[in-house]
Formats: sequence, C-alpha cells, structure tokens
Amino acid sequence: MEFITRGTYYILGNGIDFEGDEIEILPYLKIRKVKKLSVFELASLGAKGFSQWSLIEPFCYLKNNFEIISSENESTFGYDILNRAWLLNTLLVLRKKTNVNSVALLNQSWNNLKNVNDVKANLCDYHVKMLKTESLNELKVESADLKWIKVHYENANTLAFENEKFRYALEVINSWRYSVDIKSAIAILWAAIESIVDVSIEISYRLSLSISSLLCERGDERFKKFKEIKKLYGLRSKVVHGANLKESEIEKALVESFKLLSELIVHMIEKNKLVKSSDFENAIFK
Repeated sequence: MEFITRGTYYILGNGIDFEGDEIEILPYLKIRKVKKLSVFELASLGAKGFSQWSLIEPFCYLKNNFEIISSENESTFGYDILNRAWLLNTLLVLRKKTNVNSVALLNQSWNNLKNVNDVKANLCDYHVKMLKTESLNELKVESADLKWIKVHYENANTLAFENEKFRYALEVINSWRYSVDIKSAIAILWAAIESIVDVSIEISYRLSLSISSLLCERGDERFKKFKEIKKLYGLRSKVVHGANLKESEIEKALVESFKLLSELIVHMIEKNKLVKSSDFENAIFK
C-alpha cells in the first residue's frame, strides 16, 4: 500500500489488555478495545473488496482484541499513519508485551463494520505463528507502560526517521518473534546488538565492556553487568553454532538477549540520541 499521510486508519490487533475502553497515547494515536467481531460482517468486507478477510476470522473467537487508531498529524515527520501504528506496536513489545499482534488495517472502526463504503483494507504485519516465552509474555498494559510510551513516543519516531541503525534495532525487537525457531531469533537479536556496538575484533570482551560501561555506573554494578554480558555472549555463540544445550538454556539465552537489546534501545530513546562509538569510549574512559 502507498505511503499514507491523510485520513484515519484503524489497525486491528490482539494480545494485550488494558483498563478502560480507550486510551489516548497522543492526539493522533489511540488504542481502543474491540468488543466483538462478527464473521458475517467480516464476510461483507470480503464482498466489498477485502479478499483476505477469512484470515481474520479466528480473531472473532479470541479475547483481547483492540484497534490502534492512527490519524494524520501535520506537525509530525517520520513514519506515515500506518507505520506510526507499527511503532506503537513495537514499543509495546519493548515493554515485554511480546504477544501483541497487528493484524489488519481498515479505514473504519472494527467496532462498526456495518454499512462500510469505499473499503480500504489490507493485512498488516500479521503472522499466524509467533515464538512465545512466558517470562516475556506480559498481557496487562500498566499505567507505567502507557506513561513511558506517551513521553518517549516522538523520540522513537524521530530517531527511527533519522538513523538507520536505530530503525534496524526497532525492526529486530519486533520481528524476532516471527523467526522459524529460537536459535534464529537469538541470531537476529545479536545482529542488532553488534550493529549498535560496532566492534569487529575481540568481540566478546569489547562488546561486554562497551555495553556495561554505557548502561551502568563505574563500580560493582558495572563489573557484574560486564560478566553477565560476556557470559551471555558465550551462550549466544554456543546456540548459534549448534552446541548441544538444554531447551531451558536456549530459552534463557533468548530472554536475556531480548532484554539486552531492549536496554540499548531504551537508553537511546530516553537519551534521544543514537549511540555512537564515542559514547562507548567516553563511558569507558571518562
């Protein structure tokens, strides 16, 4: 679909729960619960041109459906209307809502599918199968999650618009869930981490030193973080290179790799700047 800059679109999603019926993230971006989806009303969308309607039918029988309402905003640059909804979805994943799933877009609310004219609809970043791990599967969107997203949403939007590395990190923190297996997910998470740190020799030591220095104050906390990252990198290498590991060890590597990439992304969003080599050097030596 073409770059969308006008109008309002409603992105059907599933996989989170929140208080109330509607939450305003920003004046042009809201989340609203979808009370009920009807198979017959979905079929009517098919008759009006949405040929993929049948793929949405399973959501008629699920709880926790919602829609992201994304509208034009003349004062904002960066992502278009639909990708701003994707960004909100991704920031929810960053807050450990890893079951959140954007399914399909429509130019009318999914709460009112009757009398839809001039249908504009399509599937979004929808995958039938996602990797799931219980320790990252938080269903409830808490007030702290919403506050953080409201405060930092535009920072993330601006950074993504201006920096390819940051945009890649965001894409990975969302898309690892669609990997064919956990080992592949770990590999792409670390590809994003290594892209941010950008080291090519003595990777384990220098990467661990750089990240721990950036994220932690000098002292015991930094040393502990250094050892944790170095150990995690060793586990990552064993997983990627096919070592015989227990399923629990592989899942731990996935969870900890996700958390580490999340920490780096959050650091950049909250500082409102892309991390550069000079930032790592300053963190280590100053």
